[in-house]
Parts: sequence; structure tokens; C-alpha cells
Amino acid sequence: MRRKTLVQLVCVTGSLAGLAWLLGRIGWVTVGGALHRVGWSALAILMLLGWTETGADGAALWVIMGQRLRLGFAVTVNAAGSMLNLILPWESGEVLKGTLLHGQFGAQPAVSGTIIWNYIFKLSRPTLSMVAALCAWALCRETDGFVLGVILVANALAFVPYLGLRVFIRYGAAAGFLRVLAFIPILRRHPGHWVEVARQIDREVKLFWHERPAAYLKVFCLQIVARMTGWVSYYLALRALGANYSFGQVALAYATLNVAEYVVAVLPARVGVSEGSSFFLFKFLGLDPVLGVIMCVILRVRTILANGVVTPFAFLHWESAGPALPGRQSEEEKGTGPGCP
Repeated sequence: MRRKTLVQLVCVTGSLAGLAWLLGRIGWVTVGGALHRVGWSALAILMLLGWTETGADGAALWVIMGQRLRLGFAVTVNAAGSMLNLILPWESGEVLKGTLLHGQFGAQPAVSGTIIWNYIFKLSRPTLSMVAALCAWALCRETDGFVLGVILVANALAFVPYLGLRVFIRYGAAAGFLRVLAFIPILRRHPGHWVEVARQIDREVKLFWHERPAAYLKVFCLQIVARMTGWVSYYLALRALGANYSFGQVALAYATLNVAEYVVAVLPARVGVSEGSSFFLFKFLGLDPVLGVIMCVILRVRTILANGVVTPFAFLHWESAGPALPGRQSEEEKGTGPGCP
């Protein structure tokens, strides 16, 4: 077993064990009673919200690819990537998405499409999170001003990954990165070809806004809709658990846990870490930490079920939905697959 895989397995096992210990400290009777209070109607609505999130994110990918793949395939590909991101670190699910798209469009469109989706995601996600933080700042009069200030600053810093990726793309860093990889023996084959592919990807990403501004805005709005389902899910789950929190308090919890995900994303495991950290974050906010953990466990299970039902279909054979975008060379003309958006 490779060392990286072993480290990931150990971290996932450790985080799940830590979550089980925390739930045990809370009390399994307490946890069971809270889950019983949720009720089937609330669970059904949470599932619908989960599928809405999956569908909106998949539709965003569908728009980026110029509607040249089936909408259902776009949804399943995005669900598969989300499932892998729950387990493995460093956005491993995005690599899977690119791999699944590669079969229909070739390497260049698949990679650039995935990059564009993540490029806009790194803007849409902190945008809605900042809106939630501003709502909390305006409405949570009972919350300490220092706490609100910390959350606002943290949400402002959440835009850093977007700005970093923007610089990465603007200055053609993908090509430079591949030149560095060319010095690695196992990746040394055909470095010139891959550098040229990287240059093309850089160009496509730079021109996406200029060539397809309407598509850019559609993707942004669809991702905002997907993120809003998370905010609504927080409110619904906490209400179902019996928490009489105001809209501002729920917005504060959403903004806080959302930016905490940026820290969790660099860890070798995610499942169990987010749920465990919610205990301390809710306590920091002056909210019930027990309800925070139980809410996150419910939403995690919901996400796994919502994406898990869809993911297997991503590995089936899907036919392309249509020709290349107007003004682009066809697959036969280029010999490398449809043009990138």
C-alpha cells in the first residue's frame, strides 16, 4: 500500500473514531432523541434540498461545456466528484470529474471545463458566505462584537483562493507548472506537447468571460443557488432539532462553518473532521454545540445519500448531446475532441 493511501486511511479512521467518541460524550440517547425529533417530513425536504444542490452544480458544469454533454451526465459527474471530495483531500474529486469528462471530450476540454467550474466556484461560494456574515453582523445584536468581527475577517480571507487562482490563470501558470513537472523522470515524456496543451487551457480559461459572459453569469447563479440550499438546510435542520434560533444566528453559523471548510480542505480527511469542529465553532458562537454536531452529522449523511444515489450513473456510457459550439472546430476537424468553452 502506498504511503499516501495509508496516511489517508489512517486519518479518515482517526477522524471517524474522534467523531464517534464525541457523540459518545454527548450521549447516544441524546443523539437518538434529537434525530427522532427531526421527523420524516423534515428529512424528506432535506433530501430534496440535497438533490437540488447536486442538480444546480451539475447544471453549472453542463453550461460550461456548452451543453455538449447530457445534463444527466453532468449531474452524475459532479456528484461523483463531490463524493470523492468527502473522503480524499486536495480536491481529488475534481481530478475524477476531469477524468470522466475526458472520455467524451479529450484532455484539454475536460481539464479546462473543470478549471472554469472551480474558478467560478471559488468566487460564488465566498460571495454567499460573506452575505451570510453581513446578515449576521446586521441582525445578531446578542452576539459579541469581537466574534462577529472575526467571522467577517475570515469570510473576507475566503476570497484569497479565488484571487490566487485568478493570478495562476492570468499569467499562464499552468504551462509553467508543467515545465517544472518535465524535470520529474516519470513525467518527462513529451513535455513540449503538454506545455502546449497547458497554454491552450490557459487561453480558454482567460477568454471564457470575454467569449461567453452570459454563460459565466449562468454558472455563477447556478452555483449560488446550490450554496443557498446549504444555508436553507442549516435553518431547517436546526428548527427540526428544536433550536429556536433567529435568521441572523443561522446565518452566523452558516458563515462560520462555511469558512471552516477551507481549513478542513487541506487536511488528509474530511468525514468526521467537519462534524467534530462544529462542536467548538458553535460553542465559540454562543450556540448549542451539541445541536451543531448533530446538525452536521445529519447534513453529512444527507449529502452522502443524495450524491451516492446519483454517482454510479457517472460510470455508465453516455452519448454526447450535441455538436461543438458555434465558431469552434469540430472533433473531426481538430482530431482532439470538441473545442473547450
